[in-house]
Amino acid sequence: MPTLDIVSAPVPLRGSAAAVAYLLATARATGTRVTRTKLSHLLYLADLRAVEQGLPAGSGLEWRWNPSGPHSFRLVEVERDLREAGVIILDESADPFAGRREWTIHLVDVPRTVVSVEFAVIMQAVLADYGRLSVSQLCDLTCQTLPMREASGRRRADARLDLAGGPPLPDLGSGLAPLRQWAERNPLPEDEPGGIEDLTEELRHLAEHRAEAIRRLLEE
Repeated sequence: MPTLDIVSAPVPLRGSAAAVAYLLATARATGTRVTRTKLSHLLYLADLRAVEQGLPAGSGLEWRWNPSGPHSFRLVEVERDLREAGVIILDESADPFAGRREWTIHLVDVPRTVVSVEFAVIMQAVLADYGRLSVSQLCDLTCQTLPMREASGRRRADARLDLAGGPPLPDLGSGLAPLRQWAERNPLPEDEPGGIEDLTEELRHLAEHRAEAIRRLLEE
């Protein structure tokens, strides 16, 4: 009896990886060259536009202030994961105008992605509006956005940006650490046997009193 080779379909990308891959795929389809820095600026502008439209930031990245523009620590990890998975490759070259080294990101193949329709449309629009700008032009643009201006006045490196335009958000890591340690030392107690039954019985006894109180309120 012949046997069939079962080939499992690749798992679609989700979250930040999906947003990065979708933007790169759109850029490739439109002939737009994307570098590491340019990718960061475009994703930030897409998140900002989403928030301005009352939608969640679709990239799933946390943006922080830097004098050269918004950046995300998570984006570095996503790039590494996509590179190791063979989804993207990076090509190092020299900027002919600024003379600095830069990395162009090439999408090896278009993977399956799970991205909301709303955020996909926003990324397409942002790429159409700003994809042809140089890195320096994008930096000037992003640094003039309200979240960056709010953080710039405090000049605190890596301050978390509030895309809604408020002051920088506090870092929760240092405050959550002692809470996690306390939770480890004080695990939640197990439910007391019969606790639910006792509560149900108590509510049953109070039902008549609640009904009487409601009747009096209606009469008043």
